[in-house]
Amino acid sequence: MSDPIPVQSTHPLINISSPLTLIGIFVAILRDRFSPDTYSDPPLKSEWLWQSALKSTGIYIESGWNEQLEGRNLRPGLWVDRDQTVYGKVSIGNRDQIPTILATRHELFYADAQTDISIDCTSKDRGESMMLGSLVQDFLQMSARYLMAEFGLRDISPVVLNKTVPFERDRELMGSQVQLRVSYEARWATVPIAQLLSEIRSRIADKDDPEKYFREIALRV
Repeated sequence: MSDPIPVQSTHPLINISSPLTLIGIFVAILRDRFSPDTYSDPPLKSEWLWQSALKSTGIYIESGWNEQLEGRNLRPGLWVDRDQTVYGKVSIGNRDQIPTILATRHELFYADAQTDISIDCTSKDRGESMMLGSLVQDFLQMSARYLMAEFGLRDISPVVLNKTVPFERDRELMGSQVQLRVSYEARWATVPIAQLLSEIRSRIADKDDPEKYFREIALRV
């Protein structure tokens, strides 16, 4: 018999399991915002329209570690990355809806997770970088409630647009960084530690020198 799955408070089709998932969400929604199929008033500049084919897109919208794409200096870009991730404290109030599975002794918990998201809006032109940063800030701030409802997020902080400065990864570009903090629920199950310790104890019971055994593990000898 499989373990029962607790009722999740997040969107039924989406499970925010890691900061990497969040990066994918923000890359996807920004691509849709800059898509030629999305209505915009006033209309976006033709060179800002995103296309799935890298060679024909007017703007790069990628995760932060794709910023070395060939031709980056020839067109503007939005580079989504994450900074620090913080988990809230676990307390009695952090027990999940089904706190203990009796058959396996698994204990279920959740905690508030917060991840800082940064979006670097780059261009060779300082003014273009500033305009892109302002457009991204407005879009995320004005659609925050809809994003929370659709993706099961707990909260989205006020969106901050920083000063336009030379891009730290390429001094030929100017960058305007947009920052926000996203809160979501992290869920996990724990197994009683006594069973794990018992298994370790049984493995070292036959060792002539347990201390040497652990040193070899640490040193990968």
